[in-house]
Amino acid sequence: MEKWQDPTESQKMEHIRQTFQNHEMPVDSFSDSIMKRIGDEGMEKRASRKNGNKFLKKSLVAASAAAVLGAGIIGSGFVSPVMAETLKQIPVVGSIFKGIDDKGLNAAEEKGLSTTPNQSVTHDGVTLKVTDAYYDGSRLAFAIEREGIDNDKMMAEMIIEPIEFDPSLTEQHAKVTMNQSEKGLLGSAEVKLPNGKKLESQMSSFGDVEGKKNAILYDYRNLNNIEALGDEFELSISVPVTQIAEPFVIKVPVKKVTEGIIKLDLNQTKEAEEFSYTITKLELTPATSRLQLSEEGKAPTVKEKDGYTTSEMFYEIVDELGNAFSSGGSFNLPAIVYPLVDKDFIPFAQTPKTITVKPFTYSIDENHKALRDEEGKQVKHYYPELEQTIQVEQK
Repeated sequence: MEKWQDPTESQKMEHIRQTFQNHEMPVDSFSDSIMKRIGDEGMEKRASRKNGNKFLKKSLVAASAAAVLGAGIIGSGFVSPVMAETLKQIPVVGSIFKGIDDKGLNAAEEKGLSTTPNQSVTHDGVTLKVTDAYYDGSRLAFAIEREGIDNDKMMAEMIIEPIEFDPSLTEQHAKVTMNQSEKGLLGSAEVKLPNGKKLESQMSSFGDVEGKKNAILYDYRNLNNIEALGDEFELSISVPVTQIAEPFVIKVPVKKVTEGIIKLDLNQTKEAEEFSYTITKLELTPATSRLQLSEEGKAPTVKEKDGYTTSEMFYEIVDELGNAFSSGGSFNLPAIVYPLVDKDFIPFAQTPKTITVKPFTYSIDENHKALRDEEGKQVKHYYPELEQTIQVEQK
């Protein structure tokens, strides 16, 4: 299987910078970012160096007529290693989304919901082309292919100057630059809406497609400032490239997916002891499930193993068939209540009739690492008294 390359520590820091820049009030997605700022001693010193820490792991299969043919010939022993390497560098034929180990984008491509803009820009002998795009009002993803550079890598190493974290500030900025030692590597994209404003998202990621040269995916989830956009518009995507002064600005036509979209405005509250939460919105699309809620009071705690404490609250969504998806992650803060929680989940294969929301917490140590059981799974504590069921299919 081909895999996205894991972002470096410094690229995670860039995501932190973007998160604080794009939001004016505390949101749930800050938890990962805050933890990385206050929970990892010496982070700032390591931000400018390469490392192999795992943070995001996604798998893709780039479906290509050339690749399939090449695999068959190579497997039969009829092609030399030189020819095999040549076949690997033939551009992908068909969608990069096809076969990707991302249920949302994979399903969208199989249903014909993604588009192929094929818009390109060339500077200094390097060409970037947007080959695939998907947008449903909650999630935006696009793939870029590069021509003119022979390099296994697509992502540039990001160098971030340290900042002093101040939780009282809604915006925090750090100077971010790209390592310019190699030509033709891409940095974080800036996406602008037709009104000139930057796209705001709760979560964003980008990464190389290992095993397939010159392909990169950008993914933006839980979009915030797109309510006024119509179903068809043009985005401006600006991508910096190492050793090329002028950024690559690509105009990309976007068509919103409207098929299979469910949006529910809700006001469901559940309370237990000193904690309560209110579900405000549920959005289901072919590529994502999104739950918005607010929390009040004091986060619940449980009796923990020595050396451990209770994490912030996470949420699991379960349909009537028992299909369950969790919002939990690898980074957790001690019990904190958030005025706004905006969670992204794997999409359901079929539209559920009901969705039950199940709050849970992790047991975490002083370094915010979760306690694990004998099978290596994170230990969860569920709170049945706080569960709520959402009626998706109206009776």
